[in-house]
Amino acid sequence: MSRVLLISALLVAGVALWLALVRWWYALACDRPELLTATTADGWSLAVWHRPATVRRFEEAVVLCHGFANNACFMDFEGAQNLAAFLARAGFDCFSVDLRGAGASRAPHEGPHDATFDDHLHLDVPALLDLAQRASGAKKVHWVGHSLGGLLGLAAAAVTEGERIASVVTIGSPLYFRFRPALGRLVKVGLWLASPSGQLATGALALIAPFAGRVPAPRLAHLTANLHNLSAQAQRRLVVNVFAPMWRGVMAQMGDWLLHDAFRSVDARVDYRQAVARLQKPVLVVGGTVDVMAPPDVTRDYFELLSTKDKQLALFGRSYGHALEYGHGDLVVGLHATDEVYPVVRDFLVERATPAQVE
Repeated sequence: MSRVLLISALLVAGVALWLALVRWWYALACDRPELLTATTADGWSLAVWHRPATVRRFEEAVVLCHGFANNACFMDFEGAQNLAAFLARAGFDCFSVDLRGAGASRAPHEGPHDATFDDHLHLDVPALLDLAQRASGAKKVHWVGHSLGGLLGLAAAAVTEGERIASVVTIGSPLYFRFRPALGRLVKVGLWLASPSGQLATGALALIAPFAGRVPAPRLAHLTANLHNLSAQAQRRLVVNVFAPMWRGVMAQMGDWLLHDAFRSVDARVDYRQAVARLQKPVLVVGGTVDVMAPPDVTRDYFELLSTKDKQLALFGRSYGHALEYGHGDLVVGLHATDEVYPVVRDFLVERATPAQVE
């Protein structure tokens, strides 16, 4: 073996060892929920993480859906920053989901694969609701989604699954796309970097996890959260555990939304935003004062668009009496989210839930 090949092999082995050690060291520390599997109409096996209610108080189940480039660990993180565990203690049967391509979800065959928001809506959501209803015995579910996961819940409730979704909670979800041009350029870069298999891999981010919270973060990281509202340890565990590959098809669809300030299907035949405007389900809109992905003006306009009489707006930041300003991801995994954001979500759901029948 030549010296170049030997050095290359040693470098690859070193990187692989470093990655394995980082993933082991920063694995989530709390008890993990039960893994269930939902099978989609096109054969994908979606991972659904079931956290039963400590004491079942309500008939409806709660489905918690991550956003773009994340997985179920974001909604079922660790310690106090665990929205699924918090709602389970409140009496709800909770299901944190991995959409296709994320977490422990698996394709029916070798690639290449690709997916769009419409695929999540028409293929993933029905399978996830089927499983949550079957496992919990619930006739309806409350949908709690972060970012793109909130948009998915809104579109499902307004267009495809209105009979099965009792209410929707969106956290940092932009229904309008009046963003800086830089975000559009980032989408174009992501499309260029995406592999022929249809995904832009993010697993390599774990390589730099030990430095998160210890050295100044790149500007891109500040789009994902107000880093001052995340502990250094949480930043490292988030980098290792919650990121998922990004679908080329979803990025392309988001590029269309950004370019035209539209929220619509791939073929532009279904205007999801107008469908949401007509939605008559209870909706809780949660936003952060310094959220770059869902700025306060966008969040307020989305809230005003809703015609349902049962709607609630909750903005989080110092101007609203909270401990810190809230960005995007820290609305769920922030230092004070457990004490400030979670109770608002819980109270909204409890007030609209059906008490469980006591046998």
